[in-house]
Amino acid sequence: MIIQEQGEHLVLIRQTDHAVLAGHFARELGSEEFALPQPQDSFILAATEHDNGWNEWELLPEIDQVTFLPFSFMSIPTRDHIELYQRGIERVVKVDRYAGLLVSMHCLGLYDRMRATMPGFSAKYVKANESQTVNDFLQTLRLQQLRLKVDLRADPRMKDFTEEKWLETNLLRLEALDRLSLYFCMGPLEGATIDAVPADYHGNEVDWNLQPEGSSAVMLEPYPFRRDPQEISILARRIPRRRYADDADFQKTLGQAPYFALKYTLRAGGADMRVQRAGIGLG
Repeated sequence: MIIQEQGEHLVLIRQTDHAVLAGHFARELGSEEFALPQPQDSFILAATEHDNGWNEWELLPEIDQVTFLPFSFMSIPTRDHIELYQRGIERVVKVDRYAGLLVSMHCLGLYDRMRATMPGFSAKYVKANESQTVNDFLQTLRLQQLRLKVDLRADPRMKDFTEEKWLETNLLRLEALDRLSLYFCMGPLEGATIDAVPADYHGNEVDWNLQPEGSSAVMLEPYPFRRDPQEISILARRIPRRRYADDADFQKTLGQAPYFALKYTLRAGGADMRVQRAGIGLG
């Protein structure tokens, strides 16, 4: 669950809806400057389903017994986090092994603080007494990934896509789309950079620069998508920002809150945006 604090209210977005937006971006990816993701269907599936293990948790979300506010995707207890990702990865693997491999690699990266390169995209916070549990989980993921690579490399259709450089490129692309979706879901919109996004499979990378126009439009440069502009709609609910007595109190309040759409426009940044960034740099 993604939580925006807005005065006396909380705006809540399901993790699965965030993933749907990432999947939308994956389907749209591809331009003169950005090579299509390959294998395309597997990549789109991984982006769309990378958080599907949250399905059950989102049906009965819980509150933090310290703050009496709902858990967010960054504050959820580590054991619950591990369980839901294990469940989600297994689901994807059963449908598409390559997509499952990418989701497994993405999950491993969530515990890597070296990848926490953008505000709002943090590595999972791990308490000292959880270190062994997390280390065991990460080792399980590594072994799973090794088995999947062996199986995929035995398939002539998939062999080239399982080269380490190719996999790393697809992982970095997946993470970039994940961050782009989080950018819109976490709000409020501010200038931001998603750095080192692979433009192709030959080692070329670019930084995605995001610059808001007002409260509901964003310019992105360089622009990686086939359609310009993109109209974005995210399902959300709004509840009071208060202490909740227990999970049932929170779940009842959330269940009575109607869904509404957060709507944004994403479009290509042009010369004006480049001049603005250059001016900031010179300052």
